[in-house]
Amino acid sequence: VGVLGPWTCDPLLARALPEVASRLAVTRLNRDPTFNQGYWWDAVVLAEACRTPQAVTGLLNLERYATGLVGPLNPATCGAAGLLTAAWNKPLVSWNCLGAGEGSDTLVNPMPEPVEVLHSVLRFFRWAHVAVVSAPQDLWREVGQGLAQDLRARGLPVTVVTVSGKEEEEAREALRRVQRADGVRVVLMCMHSVLLGGEEQRVLLEKAEDMGMTDGTYVFIPYDALTFPLPYHRVPYPVLANNTKLRLAYDAVLTVTVDSPDVTFREALEEAKEAYEIPAHVDPAQV
Repeated sequence: VGVLGPWTCDPLLARALPEVASRLAVTRLNRDPTFNQGYWWDAVVLAEACRTPQAVTGLLNLERYATGLVGPLNPATCGAAGLLTAAWNKPLVSWNCLGAGEGSDTLVNPMPEPVEVLHSVLRFFRWAHVAVVSAPQDLWREVGQGLAQDLRARGLPVTVVTVSGKEEEEAREALRRVQRADGVRVVLMCMHSVLLGGEEQRVLLEKAEDMGMTDGTYVFIPYDALTFPLPYHRVPYPVLANNTKLRLAYDAVLTVTVDSPDVTFREALEEAKEAYEIPAHVDPAQV
């Protein structure tokens, strides 16, 4: 199984430790006869280019590396990946392909589509007018564009789609566009969560606090937390404890994440560490 992602060029995604995670997964598969069905599983970590054109062309060489793929993370490559794996008759397991199933006969969605979950939340609170603010990297631009397109297809008016980087002026300009738009209630942040070290989100939220946008007028929803179980129960996040302005701004953030009721992600890693399934130097709080 090939595990495909921009591990070498995105410092935060590299902290997901894809080699450790995939090795842990196949080890557990191989010792569980109810899952392995007599097969021997192995995994290879494959690097996805950070620029979309190179990521697409890189897909052409994957056939010889694996009999199935997990990934890609860039939604812009999903169409090509789906068609290629269908032609190769190899499964493609992806949690980041925003409804790109046309022609992808072997595409498997391992979890509810984030856009469907998001649409349910917006509909529940009767929030219709939405703005999408993305980090400048190709991956997040494509996520933002695809998210806006899918929400519009479901009847929601997405009036602003813009980019905000690590500079305060970029955040100010993006937020001004949100303020100028008519009736925007929700700002969807397509970028790494500040709780995990995402600088773009930190700058955006701090600037929103400066501009008086975190008083309940707007709701800020991080997109990335929809794709994994962000630990939330009795978990301290130092970035909030050490930054008063960010902590005040975070009152306006609504996080929707995958629930993990039995054990948190960090607890599961700690258990794997104690069972010698992953290296002893791995610090679950840093993963």
